[in-house]
Amino acid sequence: MDDDTLKALLSQEISSALSYDDTELSQKRTKALEYYRGEMTDTPAMTGRSSVVSKDVADTIGWMLPGIIRVFTASDRMALYEPERPGDEQFAEQATDYANFVFMRDNPGYRIMWDATHDSLLLGNGVIKHWWDDKEECEYTEHSGLTEEQIAILESDQSVEVVAQKKGEPQVILAPGPDGQMMEVPIPTYDVKVKRITRSGRLRVECIEPEDFLLDRDATQIEKFRFCAHRQDTTRSDLIEMGFDRELVESLPADRFSSIREEKLSRDENAGVFTNNVGDESMLQVELFECYGKMDVDGDGVAETVRAFYAGAAGTGELLDWEVWEDDVPFSDIPCEPIPHRWDARSIADDTSDIQRIKTVLTRQFLDNLYWVNNPMTTAEENSVVNPETLRSPRFGATIYHKKGSVPPVPMAVPFIGDKALLGLQHFDQLRETRTGVSRA
Repeated sequence: MDDDTLKALLSQEISSALSYDDTELSQKRTKALEYYRGEMTDTPAMTGRSSVVSKDVADTIGWMLPGIIRVFTASDRMALYEPERPGDEQFAEQATDYANFVFMRDNPGYRIMWDATHDSLLLGNGVIKHWWDDKEECEYTEHSGLTEEQIAILESDQSVEVVAQKKGEPQVILAPGPDGQMMEVPIPTYDVKVKRITRSGRLRVECIEPEDFLLDRDATQIEKFRFCAHRQDTTRSDLIEMGFDRELVESLPADRFSSIREEKLSRDENAGVFTNNVGDESMLQVELFECYGKMDVDGDGVAETVRAFYAGAAGTGELLDWEVWEDDVPFSDIPCEPIPHRWDARSIADDTSDIQRIKTVLTRQFLDNLYWVNNPMTTAEENSVVNPETLRSPRFGATIYHKKGSVPPVPMAVPFIGDKALLGLQHFDQLRETRTGVSRA
């Protein structure tokens, strides 16, 4: 399989996965995020009436999440390796210490676990990416007053590169002259900027946004995929630092619109302010897809797993690099309520969003009724009140004058239904507890 054929296949898979995500998953996630924030566009408030919103989705998740996290953080050992054969005890102990150190210390394990579990409860699936990062780490330092010998010692280290230098103030030393007398001798020095490269590599773990994880529509588990990918916005500078061809990277179009997706707007109302057209060219963002797909690249009729980096919009992007991948895919998910034969799971938002909508309506009606009872309208005969402005703008201690022989103004009776509304709210609170298993206790 040549690069052009692979590029066409990747473009087709990305388009199909994006279509599946946009048509079947995106709207559900957007609604869950809006309900969590208390923005219910499908239940608008009437003008001049109560606009309060019941936050059952956020409340239920807020009750559940700390208890779930405590299950894993109560001990300093989240993962435990057990020996399988005699003599494995020491190795199992070291593996246990290493795994817990890497996740909780070398990576922000507590925050990763919190974010992924939160995504699971709210959106159905929390997606975690875990991979070995062998990207070179560069550290820049500046040194002044170095002699040529000292610079040569620095350059003898293969991990050190002098990227810039200029002449500095000469260093004066005392040395014997031709007549044996000590004299001052200037020695040239240099100010240098040094780049030190570290290639040690490390295991990285992060929680990624569910809308940035793509999976083919036929997959029921990540492990049983035909195609999956991680979509991310990355700068041209980062792509060049990852080792991709500079000329190819600089020819890629800037991604000016992908960050304005429904989920991002629902998660953060300020996400619509997108300024990817401002700044240095090296810092402009490009849409990058890290793809994993099953493809027959050697023509033997058996599909291999391929990892490929594809940059740019599907159909117009460029294939940056690819290789046959012999490891597992670097993604895992935490499903909230798994549905048989489907990848996307049900969430707490699915269980409580209709209750939140009903309770929002009942609460608004309860408050509107209470407002009317506490501030009733007044009925009066036409032209019977001398100072009608007092009725329009009532104030404490005011006197209403009505004409002799007319019927005095009287408050209009409004029946109080608050007790019935509260019973309805209690019923749906009990229904929420039945669905989620979370009670006030």
